[in-house]
Amino acid sequence: MKIAFLGAGALRLLGVVDEVLKRREDFASPALHFMDLDLLAAKLVSNLSAQMPSARGSGATFTATDDLNAVLDGADFVYCCIRAGGVKGLERDKRIASRYGYHGHDDFGPSAVMLTARTVPVMLEIARRMERLCPRAWLLIFTNPITTLVDAVTRYTTICSVGLCSGVYNFAYDMDHLYGVGVPCAGLRYRGGGLNHLSWVMPDATLNGRPVMDLIDETFNDLANRPGAERCGWKRIAPLIRLYHAMFLNNGHQHHFFYHDELVCEMAEYFARTPDNAQRSNRQEQQRRDAAALLRGGTIDNFWQQPALVNCAAGPVGDIGAQFMAAIHSDTGAELAVNTPNAGHIVGIPDGAVVEAHARIARGRIAPLHLDPIPDSLKGLCVAVAAHQRSLVDASVSQDRESLFRALLAEPTIRSFERAAPMFDELWKAHQDAR
Repeated sequence: MKIAFLGAGALRLLGVVDEVLKRREDFASPALHFMDLDLLAAKLVSNLSAQMPSARGSGATFTATDDLNAVLDGADFVYCCIRAGGVKGLERDKRIASRYGYHGHDDFGPSAVMLTARTVPVMLEIARRMERLCPRAWLLIFTNPITTLVDAVTRYTTICSVGLCSGVYNFAYDMDHLYGVGVPCAGLRYRGGGLNHLSWVMPDATLNGRPVMDLIDETFNDLANRPGAERCGWKRIAPLIRLYHAMFLNNGHQHHFFYHDELVCEMAEYFARTPDNAQRSNRQEQQRRDAAALLRGGTIDNFWQQPALVNCAAGPVGDIGAQFMAAIHSDTGAELAVNTPNAGHIVGIPDGAVVEAHARIARGRIAPLHLDPIPDSLKGLCVAVAAHQRSLVDASVSQDRESLFRALLAEPTIRSFERAAPMFDELWKAHQDAR
């Protein structure tokens, strides 16, 4: 089996590779190919992969390249975690938006609009080459904004794609933070969905047979005092859980819609107090230098305990990308939460809109479970976001300035043409200058 990793200079791929190598019943002697425009970065991750404990006796081969056609030719799976414009491009756009009173990250807001505009053309080029070189391969998209990229590939090419986000396990971690149940917890049963980073758990979720929401209601007043409350952001999610009587599936970025103005202030304060050399992009560069130094020392003992690598390992729930590939390859019928065009997966969202949902992965398809997890009063918000995202994809394909501005104005938190217009002028200029 040939697995192609794109954007393979990302150290986080090490956790994916580790999970693949451990699943020897699903991936026998896999040929792992690492492609990045930065060949040295691809070689770094390839060489580190060959050193990890799970590589011993796996029969796997490890190849690094900067040749996209070579890595795609004959691939069975293409695992994509590219970052068009790099993290520095995202930081630039967030900084511009914050000056005009807007919050954003790589999923929602002005920065997500520009990230989509940068990434959709690249993703479509990858998918179109796949149509020639590996037309039967699945494209696994672990690149934000996941929703818009899956939509682009689905509507503009013939390639089968799926969006993957490790945040779909956040509910399990939240329950551990609040109740100390451990992760994974065999007694926690749940499904859910909505949109990526705007998704909820079904009302029938249970913990050891008891409805989760009954447990939440009974212990609600005490949860703020639990040791893990701060880690799951209880202060902000608590009033939303009480108001909508629902738990978030992919907890975190949904705050963009409920605490937008507070987040604007926090983001502006962050940029004001954080020097450039402490930004995320520079921390990642330092991490790569530290990882490269490990290779120069020869055999890496205690691989996953090394400071440069410890955060790259898959968590206790495993890697969803490896799980999806195993489910497709071995036809396991596994249930996984993925991002896919809606075809009965989520009630209340238009067909074809890319949704985040638990689904059954079987016989080469993502079969719907017909879930209805979105609180009724929030379905309108999700429909509006989905419409914005679809128009954003079309604008990103055309690279038409006015179309992209219209898509930006459709984002629910924008609200002000007067502020948005000069902001977009700056964002568009930066976009054009970087092309």
